[in-house]
Amino acid sequence: MRSASPRGYGTLPSHGAAPSPTSAPSAVHRGAALVSSLREQGRALIATQRPWGQLLDSAALARPSSAGEAISRLRRNLTYFRSNYALSVLLALAIGLIWQPAALAAALILAAAWFFLYLARDGPLVLFDRRFDEGTVLGALSLATFVALVSTDLGSNVFKSVGVGLLLVGMHAVFRITDDLFMDESEAVSGGLVAGLGGPGRPGFVVRVV
Repeated sequence: MRSASPRGYGTLPSHGAAPSPTSAPSAVHRGAALVSSLREQGRALIATQRPWGQLLDSAALARPSSAGEAISRLRRNLTYFRSNYALSVLLALAIGLIWQPAALAAALILAAAWFFLYLARDGPLVLFDRRFDEGTVLGALSLATFVALVSTDLGSNVFKSVGVGLLLVGMHAVFRITDDLFMDESEAVSGGLVAGLGGPGRPGFVVRVV
């Protein structure tokens, strides 16, 4: 449809209705995406773990001869066994929560609140005919999490479990010798043990961690 110009300068095309904006993904889709992302991260963590027999080999444990050697072992073992160490800390956290049912229940309630009220929510939150914006929901959930951590056994239980896990990991990394550990180029560079050696055409190599 065209409309005539009042001054005779021609006709102006009339514009159709603006296209409707793309609708935001639904809560179900957002929740599925989050679960899929967590699943992929878990699979990647499991796929990159070293053999547990190599980690738990008692014959490979020895006291470091100096502080420098202890620091060197710590860095290299944390790079080589990083997936195993991460799984070990998660296992320590899970055991700590299982032994404290109240802390486990509080953790599950907080996780559900964060998921349904923040991560998997579309648009403003409406409760009792009142609308709450993003900042209000985030602040309330953060405050609730802080209160739960400091006023219940959840906080102390999490800190103790993670602390025990990190202590065991650190002790193992210091006492585990590195004579039998080997890395490829990408692992050594990502761990900061060697510098990159050139462009993409350069062939890979194996680094012996000593």
